[in-house]
Amino acid sequence: MTIGNKRFRYVAVDLDGTLLNSEHKVSPRTIEYIQQLDAKGFGIMVATGRSLNTVYETILALDLPNPIPVVCSNGARGVMCKPRELPSSSSDESIQDFPLSCRVESEPLFDTPVPEPVARRSITLSKEMGFMSQFYVGDEIYADPTNESHYKHVEMYKELTGAKTICVDNMITEVLERYDLPSKQVVLFHKEQQDGAMLKFEETLSAPEFRAEDGSPPTLVRGSFGWFLEVLHPHVNKGNGLKRMCTEHLNIDLDSVVAFGDGDNDAEFLQMAGWGVAMKNARPIVKQVADQTIDFTNNEDGVRKTLESMESSGQLIFASP
Repeated sequence: MTIGNKRFRYVAVDLDGTLLNSEHKVSPRTIEYIQQLDAKGFGIMVATGRSLNTVYETILALDLPNPIPVVCSNGARGVMCKPRELPSSSSDESIQDFPLSCRVESEPLFDTPVPEPVARRSITLSKEMGFMSQFYVGDEIYADPTNESHYKHVEMYKELTGAKTICVDNMITEVLERYDLPSKQVVLFHKEQQDGAMLKFEETLSAPEFRAEDGSPPTLVRGSFGWFLEVLHPHVNKGNGLKRMCTEHLNIDLDSVVAFGDGDNDAEFLQMAGWGVAMKNARPIVKQVADQTIDFTNNEDGVRKTLESMESSGQLIFASP
């Protein structure tokens, strides 16, 4: 497929494996270019499988004056975010001591949580298989580790996302029955267990009592790092999250959005956008559905280089910010 005369007003970009490098950072050159695009009135949007509190660091790094639409938790949540204006008397050292959630303003737009029967059965199935669960409720992440391997997975996820986890003894009584339903559930295990875990969860959660009214089973996402899977509402994926953000809250045509991604959870996302771009390091399934696969990885500033090329070709539409 060729891009032809397509032109775009917004970029929607995945984080891990796409905008972020292998150190989970945005490169200085990419930050500078994104700031230039924002100043020209080109829209910047984030779409990620991460929970909201693990996106704050990227929002602060980009440091844009305009709010950034964020589709997070693999499409379950939509939020507008921007760095908070802190008191002028605050020193750089004292600002760094503020929790990230206090340094970012966030306006909730939508939330489609995991249904209660699905969440409850996912907890018990995870226990039966010797796995550990994580629940994402608001800005908090809860986990139910019971052995050394589980605690190692807590640390691995913290290293990946920078998120702190609240450990509990009983996920059902201490979290599910006490707080709001989770936007997503993550089940963690060893890499060699991922295929078996996916099959067992697909088989179990395909039962009629866990399906939506239209018959759709819960959405399961294979973690791109190989040691977790995610459980979501049947109608939730990043593609539908992008659609809700654009049509219900930004009032923009999906055809005017160019999207970048790399993981399995980006397939629907790239297909929903006007032009879907797969990174060089993307999974094969993503490259198959993308409109374009670029020659650069996330460690080679692939997003920046592609957008620069599109700008020079007149494919980006700028408006007064």
